[in-house]
Amino acid sequence: MLPLQLIYYGAMNSWYILPNGNIKHIDGLELQPEQDWFPTPESMQAFTDAMRARGQADALIIKRMMDLAVEGEDWVRENLI
Repeated sequence: MLPLQLIYYGAMNSWYILPNGNIKHIDGLELQPEQDWFPTPESMQAFTDAMRARGQADALIIKRMMDLAVEGEDWVRENLI
């Protein structure tokens, strides 16, 4: 049997749709489908600040943002189109 947190995490959705049509990850990064999945400046800054506070290197932060942009686009394609 799987631990409870794994079952809960698997059932949880990491993305949600905002009224403005953007999608937002639970980590706070807000992606703009109309702008080639580029994050909003505000969410990019907040995401970067939070990751730096956790001691992440800038290169890893940028990679995570890029990975989330691809993941967000895939999520929309799989669930909304």
